[in-house]
Amino acid sequence: MGKRIYITIIASTLSLYSFAGINIDSLLQKISRWSFYCLPTLTYQPETKYAFGIGGGYNFRFLDPTKISTLSFNETFTQNHQFSFSASPRLYFGGSGKWYVYSNINVQKYPDTFHGTGNAESKLLELPIKYTSRSFSFTIQPQRFLTKHIMMGLNLSVKNEKVVLADSLKNRASAIHVTGWQSYFLLGLGGVLSYDSRNTLFYPTNGLFSKFAFIYYDPRLGSTYNIVQFSFDFRQYIPICQEHVFAWQFYTDWRLGNAIPFQMLTTIGGNDIMRGFSRDIYRDNVMAAIQGEYRFPIYNTWRGAIFCSTGDVLNSNNFMIDRLKFAYGAGIRFRITRAKVNCRIDFTRNNYYKGFQYYFTAMEAF
Repeated sequence: MGKRIYITIIASTLSLYSFAGINIDSLLQKISRWSFYCLPTLTYQPETKYAFGIGGGYNFRFLDPTKISTLSFNETFTQNHQFSFSASPRLYFGGSGKWYVYSNINVQKYPDTFHGTGNAESKLLELPIKYTSRSFSFTIQPQRFLTKHIMMGLNLSVKNEKVVLADSLKNRASAIHVTGWQSYFLLGLGGVLSYDSRNTLFYPTNGLFSKFAFIYYDPRLGSTYNIVQFSFDFRQYIPICQEHVFAWQFYTDWRLGNAIPFQMLTTIGGNDIMRGFSRDIYRDNVMAAIQGEYRFPIYNTWRGAIFCSTGDVLNSNNFMIDRLKFAYGAGIRFRITRAKVNCRIDFTRNNYYKGFQYYFTAMEAF
């Protein structure tokens, strides 16, 4: 299983370089104007308790002097002994930056809790099941610019996951009749179409971004399950006056198939979408959320933000919502690189649980 993963990654990467006509020998000589940032991160959520980590990245010119490429990374350890590492290279290359590649690698050993499926508290398990997920995933999306703002390309994804359960919980888990307790492997192919007119990648003050992506996991490719996944992400940044900006985002994600591992079901919450809700408590095969944020200057490189969001997970066979989820909050930002990468501190509340959630990390939520 692991051999198939590494062969897929190596073959995809070499094919991409060859197709783009990149001379590997001269590659390093053309990388210039590096900008590096690294800072500790801190979040608190009930399912992780305190989560400590290191986040950072490089910003640089990669074979094209007009566009900034990035290599970001994040490593996290939690009080519940959870570990996660991810890296996300985003590269522009080719004549006049005609090519763009987004990729993500994630490795984790993550003790977690299965609370059930659905969007209602009444559907959650009275006694959630604790398990440990050991997983590896890799995604790569090579895209070519069709116009100045429109890109189209391929979508390749690989995921391998194994769940470890205590012997005392195996009977309870098997009695729930959800897919995902057994190890599985997914290899999928699809496409992506995006539009990007933002004036900068890290802290946009005007422009639009939208992205439609789909992928098909097929047993004929070696996947354990037959799953179709598609998502749509739309963001707009509206300048109000001087450095005051209103930004808003709509995001939806669908997972369709007769058998979908519960780890692959859509969720809400975390430090990006629906901040204030604990990620992975509410799961189903469809999610949709909308959020808005008012960003304003405070002093020098300090910025402030006020935000709110609403959304939920849904089932494609029944679009009923028990009680729509709503979250709101405020935060401060401090610029840490010349490329306008911000350190972000957010304090949030929601309409389901008492108390505040807070996040300390890098990059904007959207």
